[in-house]
Amino acid sequence: MRRNVLIVVMLVVLGINLRPIMATIGPLTDYLLHQWQLSYGWISLLNGVPIIMMGLGALTSHRLLRLADLRRLISFALLILGISTLCRLIDHSPATMIASAVMAGLGIALAQAFLPIVIKRQWPGHTASFMGIYVSAIMAGAAISAAGAPILLEHAGAALALGSWGWLAAPALLMFLRLVPVIPPQGAVADTSSLTPGRFWRLAVFFGLGTSGFTCMLAWLPPHFLDLGYPPTQAGLALALLSATEVVSGLVLSQLAARSADRRPWVILALLLAIAGMLCLNAGPNAAWLGVVLAGVGVGALFPLSLIICMDHLEDAQAAGIVTARVQGVGYLIAGILPMLAGVMRDTMHHFGLVWIGLAAVFAVAIWLAVGFDPKHYARYRVHWQGMKNECQG
Repeated sequence: MRRNVLIVVMLVVLGINLRPIMATIGPLTDYLLHQWQLSYGWISLLNGVPIIMMGLGALTSHRLLRLADLRRLISFALLILGISTLCRLIDHSPATMIASAVMAGLGIALAQAFLPIVIKRQWPGHTASFMGIYVSAIMAGAAISAAGAPILLEHAGAALALGSWGWLAAPALLMFLRLVPVIPPQGAVADTSSLTPGRFWRLAVFFGLGTSGFTCMLAWLPPHFLDLGYPPTQAGLALALLSATEVVSGLVLSQLAARSADRRPWVILALLLAIAGMLCLNAGPNAAWLGVVLAGVGVGALFPLSLIICMDHLEDAQAAGIVTARVQGVGYLIAGILPMLAGVMRDTMHHFGLVWIGLAAVFAVAIWLAVGFDPKHYARYRVHWQGMKNECQG
């Protein structure tokens, strides 16, 4: 029991590290625009670039499993993330900020690709609940940093507001090394499973569309509140409220969904709430706070449920982890492009109204995709790797 508590604490500390480098940008957008004299399109790179790097890193991460053990790979990821964030303590010029965003995105990609494998392999009886806790902690990190960044900017300066979050990697690394044993590299796996191309792309597009809501709101919710006439501190609090709501929703709905093999009712509920949130955000200042809460509940549940559904498709831990990493890779490429498009739209139209309407339409498409995730039919989408190899040779 005590060890399980320590594992949960470790997963929370690890998850908190994975969003501050992006979540601090939205609340500080006004400061960065003033300092750099650049457009929203340029600022959007600070959120879009790490997400695209997360996608590229996740797509190639499975190759590293043949070269090093998971413990070493995740430790390396935490080091990259911590150091790249701390670089902003020294310099927060555009070049340094974008370079650190690239490196941090790679670190986040590796951590997010390999941690689900560790969770499913080391604690198979707690996969759904531990994944829910870990993913909720990711959103908690976004909430803490979004609320804290404007306060640090006001009282301690931009360097600490942008870069001090890198110190969080140290306790995460120490706890991880203590609680997770060495997991030997698997080498070439001859007898495991994958998914049919159609099912893989359905999962990848679903993850990408769902995550695009999170990435767009992470980047542009505070600037939207600034456009509505709120001061920077309240704009940061709007993102903190969103992230805090996501944490609660991710924890509660993922634990409820863990009680049933069919996750679809919870996924569809989350998407409907997210759509309602987007429409409220577009309805003016008075409805915007309700929109934050509704969107937070919906988007907060979507992230863990998407990963859990993906892991559900395959029983083997390594196969499920590799497929989940690839799904995240494609999904993050989709989710990384949309915030940058939203920044360009803001420069063109001078408001975010069309962004929220577009996201509501994106979530409607995601409902159609979610209907197809019936666990009774998962077996038909599994493909035996060895069987495929023999088929090709024949």
